[in-house]
Amino acid sequence: MSKSRQLALFAAWLTFIVGVCTALNATVGTTLAQAPLAGGALPPEVGGSAAGSSSSDGTQPPTTSTVTVSEFAPYRPGVPVHIDISVPSSHYPDGVHSDVTSNGLKEDGSIFVPDDPKTVSWANQDAAPGSNRGTIILTSHVNFVIGGETVIGAFADLNEYARNAIGKIVTLTLKDGRKLRYRIVAGREYNKEQLSTSPGLRAELYNQVDGFGPAGKPKTSRLLLVSCGGAFDNATGEYEDNVFLYALPVS
Repeated sequence: MSKSRQLALFAAWLTFIVGVCTALNATVGTTLAQAPLAGGALPPEVGGSAAGSSSSDGTQPPTTSTVTVSEFAPYRPGVPVHIDISVPSSHYPDGVHSDVTSNGLKEDGSIFVPDDPKTVSWANQDAAPGSNRGTIILTSHVNFVIGGETVIGAFADLNEYARNAIGKIVTLTLKDGRKLRYRIVAGREYNKEQLSTSPGLRAELYNQVDGFGPAGKPKTSRLLLVSCGGAFDNATGEYEDNVFLYALPVS
């Protein structure tokens, strides 16, 4: 991927970071928020070469690497149309079972987020499920106000999965009928101000260059579910953080 392309995508994800959660909970009052997750370096299997390579102020860009792909690893990218997170959680005791739309960047360069809070969007300018490298990025809401009523979003419980569902399975159904299974590996949470001022951190979180997986195994893409989290700021009408949940393919 060219440097200019990477910069364009990082700029788009900056727009997502600072803008997507506006008006998700437009009612002034107390918002119940779980305690924030830790930040810090990702586990090596999902970290890629960019993990730990950026300075704390984000001034040092990540390094890139060439991924050697085994001839025995069958990579066939596809378009996701449905996601199943079969993990009981506070808002979804029967798990999350949502449609996935395929969306590119909007005309202004920002990331598309579905109007329906129950729907998930795949950022199709980035890695596709089944790819041998990069980050498959799925976005959705925490909640959204529709007709004066707060509707719980598909990704309301990412924080909870990161605490209680490591090792559990997320299943993507593709347009061609395949079902790809991913094991939840790690969750992280960062303040939006920190994200907006740290290009190195954003490069690590949305890495489209590297392959991922345990040492000694063929490298592959990783799955990222991302939404808002942390406390709700009544003054700005936004949540203060973003929550990132990472998963790796199950062979």
